[in-house]
Amino acid sequence: MNERVVKEKISYKVLFKETEYIKYIIGKLISRFGDSLDIVAYGWMVFKLTGSAAMLATLYAVNGIPSILFNIISGVVVSYLPKKRVVYLCDIGRGLTVFLTAFLFIKGFLQPWHLFVFTFINSTFEAFRAPSDTSLLTQIISKEKFEHAMSLDSSIITFVELIGYSIAGTLIMVIGIGGVIFIDAITFFICGFLIALIKVPKETLKEGKLTVNQYFRDLSEGTRYILKKKFILNVCIFAGMFNLFLVPFNSMMPAYVEIVLNRGPNAISVMATSFSIAMIIGSMLVPIIKNKLSGFQMFIISGIIFSLCYASLSQLYIFKGALLVYLPLIIICALMGLSVPMMNVPLKVALMSRVEQEYIPRTVSFVNALALSTTPIGGGIVGLLVGFISLQNVYLLFSIVLLLLFIAQIFNKSMRTL
Repeated sequence: MNERVVKEKISYKVLFKETEYIKYIIGKLISRFGDSLDIVAYGWMVFKLTGSAAMLATLYAVNGIPSILFNIISGVVVSYLPKKRVVYLCDIGRGLTVFLTAFLFIKGFLQPWHLFVFTFINSTFEAFRAPSDTSLLTQIISKEKFEHAMSLDSSIITFVELIGYSIAGTLIMVIGIGGVIFIDAITFFICGFLIALIKVPKETLKEGKLTVNQYFRDLSEGTRYILKKKFILNVCIFAGMFNLFLVPFNSMMPAYVEIVLNRGPNAISVMATSFSIAMIIGSMLVPIIKNKLSGFQMFIISGIIFSLCYASLSQLYIFKGALLVYLPLIIICALMGLSVPMMNVPLKVALMSRVEQEYIPRTVSFVNALALSTTPIGGGIVGLLVGFISLQNVYLLFSIVLLLLFIAQIFNKSMRTL
């Protein structure tokens, strides 16, 4: 009874009295604002620097390699280290890498090989930062406030990203690509500074030394567990395939808007903004739709809609160079954004409800690692394909295969249990 009363008294207002949480969330908001600018500017910089759509795909492949190499081990490694220190050092490291990228680009010294090195370094920092960041939040917020903190975190970060996406194109035209990337570097430094100021209670680190044998014992045990659970194994395979077929959409946006649509960076901002707003709306609609459809039905229907919209992007070349292209572009991206939470939520709920507590960290790491393992493969395939067929046909080909993937899940007995 007392526990229920406590929960009822908790509100978002309570979070704003948590000084350390305020430092954390402000730092995160500033960093994510910079990230949203960078998503538009960095891809545009790569395409302008190299003039190659294949280079975009190849860099996307390189970006996924550290996640494959370090995602599973990072969760184990950081358990032996102070989480706050890991987070702010990774922020400073990413800030320095991005700052150097902007400096070399502005001075005209940036070479394609620099991009591969910087991308790999930044992704490595992120692989170690992510598990530390989640753990840090649990140290500064009590368990009964954690649900509200996560919800607030998601909502306002999405809002800040929308601002970044919406102004990125204009900023690029005003201060240039290098200037925008420089802003991203500054946001990393500010975030790292604020994280370093956070006061955390004395942290209990994992005792003993991490050994190779102990790591592989834990990994082997988790792998055997996943292989015994058909549903989890199917989710891992599906996530990997989904990410593989989504590579053109995720990695080729700058090339797509210039080659297929004959538009500038503002088109990327329009696409990202439409997609993000629709994702917010979709997240709010999921509980309502869940009352009408089963998790499996929602997953399949939204997946098919997403795939058909993905295919529709390949046909917008008929509006090439015309302002009219923005209308179908906004509609298509909005429908894709609406579909994403309706695909993801049933999977996440089913996954978490079927995995024993002690196996959740290893299961999540395994799913993430397998999902990301296909991005270098996809990047390599796309990089080769764009040398032989048009970019719009690459989009069409991958969207058709993605559609077939969702249709195949109709006959997948394990997935039907969603």
